[in-house]
Amino acid sequence: MKIKRIRLYNIGPYVNENTFHFSIDKQKNIVLIGGKNGAGKTTFFKAVKTCLYGCKVWGFDAPGKDYYAIINSLVNFKTAYNNNSRAFIEIELVFDDGKHIDSYLLHREWKKVKTTLSEFFRISKNGELILGSEEEDFINYLLSIIPPDMFNFYFFDGESIADFFLGPNGNRNFRNAFLKLYGLDTLSILVENFARNVKRADSKNNHYESFNQARIIADKETSLYDTLQEEVVEIENKIDLCNIKLRSILSEYSKEGGVSLAEWKEINANLLKEENTRDNLNRWLKEIANHYLPFILLENNLHKLLNELNLSQENQKTKIILDVMATESFVSSIEKLLDNKQIKNLYAGELVNVIKCNFQFEETIPFDYTGAQINKLISQIYEKLDFDKKQIAKVLSQLAKSLKNSKKLREILAASSIDEYEGFVAQKERIESEIANLRILLEKKKQELETQNLRVKDANLNFEKSKYFYENILKSRSINNLSERAVATYSLLEEKLVSRQAKILQKSFIECFSSLINKDNFVDGIVVDKNINVIPYKYIKVTHSQLENYRLANKEFIELFNSAQLIMDLNKLEFGEVDSIDLPAPIKTPFSQGERQVYIMSLYLALLKTSHKDIPFFIDTPFARIDSNHRANIVANFFNVLKNQLFILSTDEEIVGIYKEKMDGKISDIFTLKISDYGSTEVVANEYFGG
Repeated sequence: MKIKRIRLYNIGPYVNENTFHFSIDKQKNIVLIGGKNGAGKTTFFKAVKTCLYGCKVWGFDAPGKDYYAIINSLVNFKTAYNNNSRAFIEIELVFDDGKHIDSYLLHREWKKVKTTLSEFFRISKNGELILGSEEEDFINYLLSIIPPDMFNFYFFDGESIADFFLGPNGNRNFRNAFLKLYGLDTLSILVENFARNVKRADSKNNHYESFNQARIIADKETSLYDTLQEEVVEIENKIDLCNIKLRSILSEYSKEGGVSLAEWKEINANLLKEENTRDNLNRWLKEIANHYLPFILLENNLHKLLNELNLSQENQKTKIILDVMATESFVSSIEKLLDNKQIKNLYAGELVNVIKCNFQFEETIPFDYTGAQINKLISQIYEKLDFDKKQIAKVLSQLAKSLKNSKKLREILAASSIDEYEGFVAQKERIESEIANLRILLEKKKQELETQNLRVKDANLNFEKSKYFYENILKSRSINNLSERAVATYSLLEEKLVSRQAKILQKSFIECFSSLINKDNFVDGIVVDKNINVIPYKYIKVTHSQLENYRLANKEFIELFNSAQLIMDLNKLEFGEVDSIDLPAPIKTPFSQGERQVYIMSLYLALLKTSHKDIPFFIDTPFARIDSNHRANIVANFFNVLKNQLFILSTDEEIVGIYKEKMDGKISDIFTLKISDYGSTEVVANEYFGG
């Protein structure tokens, strides 16, 4: 199935008639529609879905008040106040079965008479209107190709697509997609119908009743477990989102210069500390300037003065000695000494003069100081001369550093603000309180999940027992009843086909994921269990001492692999032939937003490649949450690999530059949605951003 043409008339910003013509080319299957935010990409997305299935796409069985409220928001706002306004969506579909090519035109129109809105829908085949049973047959056929519960699978919204498989109903959505894409849902319907026949034909068959009741209980308990598991994932995602919000407000507050009261006080305290440091340093410099600087400048004079003082001190000592020698008592003592020694021809006066001549006495500047005063002066001069002048340079460097620190602190202070602090704290506390409440709820849900897991195990065990007993009863009766045979046959066939298809999907997922991901140690593969739940896993190293705990924790998970090699590896580890082996373990920690997106796109691609469904595929905002490292891989190994007709609705920051160049060989048509000065959208063919 291919889309050849889409017409929008008074839909959203598409005023009057706007037409998209598409080429039908197997080699070039990508239609690129570019538009900035608000240009009408999402409206285009909604319009296509609404035209195909009307109220069913919005979850209604028939048009009603709520449905028309949605349509009122979908049609152009200018016509919403016109009592005789009309709007329509028209899609031309081409079906090629290899023998015939048929064109179907779907036209869904809304007319407003006063305040009443009415819907009209018609289908034309090869230019001729079809009615009655033929129209109904085509609608049923279309519903079988893309069932209502598969709309969100083929209409891929990059902003929220991860929720389709990982959200609250993720397991149910995957099970639906798996069964419908591979055509296995028909078997389930057959089994249910034949089972009803068995029940009617043998209402007294207690064995069947026990078997059927056990199956219902097992399905119910499994469904409750799945719901609880989805709730746990949802709560974990909410906690992640709250943490992202918390980091965001912290970042925004900091970006706007916001600081906490403690930080504000600390900055001011540091600024005051620097000012006190400079005051102390300046005080020291002032003291040095008063007490040392003059002497440092007159250092040479100070040395000269020191020499003179020392000489003066020596002269004073010499003068004292000479004065003593000049006294009569000293001369008399010399004379007595000479007499006692009987030294003749030597007079005391002559001896004294000889002694005096050996004392040097230089004329110096007379200092009217005592010896003690001169000693004190000499001591003070030495103290001035011994001062370390390097200390001044060190203090000046400390002053410069302090001034630099103060300048930096003042700049931080000038760029900081506590004006919004109270609001920031209130918002922060609200988010932290929400996280705390979610963690309490998460713990409660996990406990409920553990309890429910035990119930599921008991219910499944009881179901397997009743199934085994019932099958034995049927065998003993040779399964004469056709319906009983059909139930047994189709149930077994369904189980085998699901298992076979699961293995094909698992292999394809690994190939797709490896081509898209740019990081290691994220996901090593997926496995599909008997309830068609997809479980991502990665390999972990397990030692001999850890093996028992690993088996206890992953008993049911290991059984899903049914691998002879895995059993051999486990035996080798158990009997000590190897020290450790790498074993698969289910991933229980939540993915980041980017990881979720790559994981989901890999799962999508694997499902589409292995189902071989030729159905148009729509992608809105394709690079939402995808980082630049993975965009090139997505283009090369997702967009360029899909065989389906692919409609990509992109902003001017997504499929542009090198990403568009990598797709040029696959692009059949390009369009740009331009916003006019009046807010309406103009569709420009053969034109795109940057060209």
